[in-house]
Amino acid sequence: MSRARTVWLSIVLAWTCAVGAPAAAQDAGEDLDMIVVTGSRVGYRELQKTPAIFVTKPGDFLLQNIVLINDSREPAVRKRELHETIAKLIAASAGRYRILHNGAYRTALDRNNYQIDPEEDEERPDSSLVNLQVRTDLGGDPARADEVISAMRRFIRDATRIGRTEIDLDGDSGLAMNRPERFRYEIVDAIARDSQRLLEVMAMQCRIELEGLNSRIEWQRVSAAELLLYIPYTMSIGDCRKSGP
Repeated sequence: MSRARTVWLSIVLAWTCAVGAPAAAQDAGEDLDMIVVTGSRVGYRELQKTPAIFVTKPGDFLLQNIVLINDSREPAVRKRELHETIAKLIAASAGRYRILHNGAYRTALDRNNYQIDPEEDEERPDSSLVNLQVRTDLGGDPARADEVISAMRRFIRDATRIGRTEIDLDGDSGLAMNRPERFRYEIVDAIARDSQRLLEVMAMQCRIELEGLNSRIEWQRVSAAELLLYIPYTMSIGDCRKSGP
């Protein structure tokens, strides 16, 4: 940076560290450091509320929430048929998908722990349900996201149902990312470079204050496979004078 265009940055920082408690279930620790975005992709109105500086990154997983419902008359039969349907899902996944239980923590199911307790369906008498999630790796190729989502939904549609078990999709497909905070300094670097570039264009020497850089990263879904990551910071400029020759 030239001496004539020195930039003073007064950055208000209050870094905090979060120490997680021991995991209470198989994927509990993973959940604490993972973001999951479902629903529609960001629109123009939402973009207006985000800072101008951001990075766009592909997610790590695609997922679909599903509900298994069974209305057999006897509770024991409902439970058995739900368990057998879950076992069929796990067997059919063949390493392509992970079947997870959406309980207090997200728990990956296998042939050793799939016999989870169903919930009573409050909207339908004599019915039991189980909330599950089907998850698959995006494979580092965002361009394949729509194809992967279609294949995952075919897998769910074609799954074997035992007895009176039904399988319903629960909402739109979701996009998950592990450890979004790993991109913090890439975003901070982009903010700093933007601040420097602003003064160069203005040909001014100013005091710049950036506040909020200690905030957690926030995000918006911008495509089937990508997230817009940003830090909700504010910038103020003062004490300006013309740069020298």
